[in-house]
Amino acid sequence: MKNENLAELERGCYLSKEMSRLYASNYEERTKVQDLEKEVAMLKQRIDDMENEQKIMKKNKAVLQESSEDDKALMGALIANEQKIKDELTDLRRFFIDHLKENVSNPTPFAVKKMGELDSQPFIQAMGISEDTIIHEAMVNCSLWNENIKDPHWHPFKIISIRGKLKEVIDEEDEKLKGLKKEFGKNVHEAVKTALTEMNEYNPSGRVVVPELWSVEENRKASLKEVAAYMLDGSTPKRSKRLKKRK
Repeated sequence: MKNENLAELERGCYLSKEMSRLYASNYEERTKVQDLEKEVAMLKQRIDDMENEQKIMKKNKAVLQESSEDDKALMGALIANEQKIKDELTDLRRFFIDHLKENVSNPTPFAVKKMGELDSQPFIQAMGISEDTIIHEAMVNCSLWNENIKDPHWHPFKIISIRGKLKEVIDEEDEKLKGLKKEFGKNVHEAVKTALTEMNEYNPSGRVVVPELWSVEENRKASLKEVAAYMLDGSTPKRSKRLKKRK
C-alpha cells in the first residue's frame, strides 16, 4: 500500500512539474508572439512613413530642379535621404522574403517567386505523355531554355513608342523564339516570353533570377504593406529576425 501511495505521489509530482513546464513554455511562446506582433506593427508603420516621405521628396526635388544654384546642397540632402529610404525598404523586403522562405511548408496568401525563372510545366504538358523518360526530356529542354534566358548575348527585345513613351518589349520576329514556338507550341513560347520579360525588368545585366514577394491568389507582385498587414493580422512567424539598422 505504501508503495502504491508513493507511486501515486511521484506521478502527481511529475504531472505537476510537467504542467508547470508546459505553462512556462506557452507563456514564453506567447511573449515572443506578442513581441513579434509589436515589431511587425512597427515595420508596417515604418513602411507607411517611408512611402509618404518618398512622395514628399519627389515633389521637393521637382521644385528644386527649377530653382537657383543655392538649392544644390538641399537637393543633395534630399537625394541622400531618398537613397536611405530605398535601402531600408530593400531591407524590409529581404526580411519578409527570408521569413516566407523559412515557412514554405505553411500555406499563406504570399510566396516568393523567382523572377526570370522558367516554369517547367508547359514543357511537360507539351510532351503529351506523363512517362518518366518523357518528363526527363521535358526538364532537359526546360533547363536548356533557362540557360538561353540567362545568356547576356541573347536580347530578343525591341523598343517601341507607346503614347510618346519608349518601352522595351519582346521581339516576336526573333528567330530563336519563332523556332521555339514551332517546336513546342504556344504555351512554352509564352512561358519563355514571361521569364525573359521578368529577367529584363529585374536583372537585365546580371541575368540571374531575383526573389520577389508574390500574391499567390492574384498572381502579381505583392507590396510590402500587404505582407506586413498579413503578418500582423493573419499570421505570425515563430522566430523573430531583427533587421540590422543602416548607419
